[in-house]
Amino acid sequence: MRKYPKLLLAVILAMAAAVALSACGGGSAPAAAPTEASTAAATTAATTASSAATPADASDPFNVEDGAVVRFLHIYPEHAGAIEKSIEVIERDYPLSVEVTVVPWNEVTKTIQTASASGDMYDVFFQWNSQVPAYDQIGLLLDLDPYFAADPTWLGDFLNEECLTQYANLDGKIMGIPLRGTGVFVIYNKTMFDEKGWAIPNTQEELVELCEKIIADTDKAVIPIMAPGKPNGFQMESVRGRVFDHIVYMAGEIENPLRLTDRMIDWHGLMAESGELVKDWYGRGFFGANPFGLEREEGQTVFFTEASAMLFCNNNELVALRELNEAANNFEIASFMWPAPKDCDETLFTAAGFGDGWGAWSGSKYPNAAAAFLRGMSCTEVFTIWGNGEKCVVAGSGIQYDDTLQQSFAEQFARSGKYRVVADYNSGSLGDYRAQAFVDYMTSDTMTADEYEKTVGEFVRKAIEDAEE
Repeated sequence: MRKYPKLLLAVILAMAAAVALSACGGGSAPAAAPTEASTAAATTAATTASSAATPADASDPFNVEDGAVVRFLHIYPEHAGAIEKSIEVIERDYPLSVEVTVVPWNEVTKTIQTASASGDMYDVFFQWNSQVPAYDQIGLLLDLDPYFAADPTWLGDFLNEECLTQYANLDGKIMGIPLRGTGVFVIYNKTMFDEKGWAIPNTQEELVELCEKIIADTDKAVIPIMAPGKPNGFQMESVRGRVFDHIVYMAGEIENPLRLTDRMIDWHGLMAESGELVKDWYGRGFFGANPFGLEREEGQTVFFTEASAMLFCNNNELVALRELNEAANNFEIASFMWPAPKDCDETLFTAAGFGDGWGAWSGSKYPNAAAAFLRGMSCTEVFTIWGNGEKCVVAGSGIQYDDTLQQSFAEQFARSGKYRVVADYNSGSLGDYRAQAFVDYMTSDTMTADEYEKTVGEFVRKAIEDAEE
């Protein structure tokens, strides 16, 4: 698990204890890295940043540069209102102005590659936490440690240290900040559960028994769990991942350094075991006849027409879920995490994390303004805009959510990030290849679980070789 450098963390915590926390002023994605040409664009901004540790003005601890204009790149056209409100807060609290560019989520990495290679990079930009190692290795990211030291109140606005260390480099320096969390949950039709007398499972074995009971009680008319699988396995692969994490944990391999850096090539049958379990449940009808042919929206429709009792979904689907529920029968919805096997002493939320976040460019003309922008984007006021206005589970501390289902999601994120896998190399499209191998295994009459595991191992080996060329 990555941590702050001990000296810096001690300084931050000590200062935070003496200073009252202030509110503001004074949405798995590819990890493709920018091209090597972008390294030439990195400047001595870190030296400038270090001067922020001795601010001349307590209301502006980062000493924002005169006339600073922050060029900001994001991927949220659907959250335009939240972006606008956030910028209003930042421009109110810091002496800077903001220029906004928005691109589709699947174009942001290429946009950053192009901009950084040309030296005409954005000062602040969207990044997935999985991209931090690769971006840091080519010198793209501004070190934020001096700014946390300059403003010790900043640390207190985050949910916990773990959500921040998800944006640390391999040396433990903070190279970005989180915005919102992404995790998968089982949501269920509480009204149907109450009417049928179905109990919430406490273990994976009880979940299997529940699925069998739903099939029997409804004469196969209701699918136990809708887990849409198009494209590349999607939520069906997420189910396997939850099963796999617990298998790995019980085998004592959860903190294996090769696992944590996504370099494990031979799982000695553990991955095969997870595939066999999920394939067995698939064959027994737990996920319906053809989950691999359904996209997210189609899976949601199955659930809200009450053709399934449960839905395996992402918490960032909440807006759509509420709209669909209101348009349908408006039954009561509740949620729970995928439970651990009865012999496992910890329920894992391993794959969840605060994957959507921000980074600042190390070569920015206005590094202090870029850091101040990030400070503003992570203040309680802005986190609340995203939390209640956009129904995101945010990385902020003390956020009170208006939506009860969202609140239940948020309460589980205290576990997020533990035992999280972060590749220490540019993994490229490895996630897609790995998921497609699972689909091939699940839909094949001849492919064995061992062959599936071996195929995934070869994909990992090839990704490592490509990254190290």
